[in-house]
Amino acid sequence: MDSRDMALRKEGDARGYYERCGAEAGIAGFTTIFRMFTEDETRHADALRALLNGARVELPVSKTLAGARTILRRLAVQQGSLSFTGDLASYQSAMQFEAVSARACGKLAQEAPSGWERELFLRIAADDEIHFTLLEEMRELLQVNGEEPGGMSDAG
Repeated sequence: MDSRDMALRKEGDARGYYERCGAEAGIAGFTTIFRMFTEDETRHADALRALLNGARVELPVSKTLAGARTILRRLAVQQGSLSFTGDLASYQSAMQFEAVSARACGKLAQEAPSGWERELFLRIAADDEIHFTLLEEMRELLQVNGEEPGGMSDAG
């Protein structure tokens, strides 16, 4: 399996993972953010699949950053009212996954034979970095609201 195939597999894996995280989040805003991540990962997988099939692909800029930041700002003012039901360790795992994916796409961009292909891999890497940052902000928001890493809230 070459690195492009592996990148496609990783995007598909991330899509399924974020679907599960969204279902388990217990916070409507987080569920929405995970749905945004799922949509991004689907766009990435579709673009990589098209690339593997020989198509020239341009990936538009994701709207996830702006949408998620709006949600996180709203949630930040709801101190103490978040009812988190998931496992905070899954956010750390997702962050690690995004970091690995961003590095892999960065490497693929360096190896890309054409400018548009390089831009595709750089766009995916940039989206993965945005996901990492948003996951970090989500995790910090939960910690501020009394969550402990790797566990569920005692409140509620």
